Amino acid sequence: MNNKELTGIEWRSDQWIDVRTQYRGLRPENVLEYFSQSPFWDSSSNNAVLKMQTQFNDLNQESYDLKSMVGVEFAVTYQEPPLLFIITKFRRASPTKATPIAVYYIYDGNAYEAPSLHAIVSSRMLTSIKNVQNAFATARAHAEFHPATGYSWKETAQQKAARKDALKDIQLS
Repeated sequence: MNNKELTGIEWRSDQWIDVRTQYRGLRPENVLEYFSQSPFWDSSSNNAVLKMQTQFNDLNQESYDLKSMVGVEFAVTYQEPPLLFIITKFRRASPTKATPIAVYYIYDGNAYEAPSLHAIVSSRMLTSIKNVQNAFATARAHAEFHPATGYSWKETAQQKAARKDALKDIQLS
């Protein structure tokens, strides 16, 4: 699979769930098979290779240890069946070293790619910067400059009256 941005995609296959699970929903035993139908699946992954190698013989795919293979693999890393499954895509360099590449989740049969930490932080920072820019624009719209007096705040007639009343109250006390 190429490195397209897929975080905006929601995928679901009601037909697969109905036919394969006989109304019992997704389970830990079948969730990776369900996920393999999605656009998030990498057909060159170790999982896919094992599936192809064992589909027409008596060998059981589960009898092979994915950890002994090098390359991309998918694994269910968290589950709350039948509602939530978190699937992580790893790049395995050795039996003991696997680096997460992407995280996907299936919630109530809908599959999504989780956004990266970079995407989340970038989005939050852009939102914060936009809010700070808006605050400065508002402040700039209320400030005025005169060479003799310097900067001061523009006041509406109501604000001036309220300020004068407050000054009178202070002077009377």
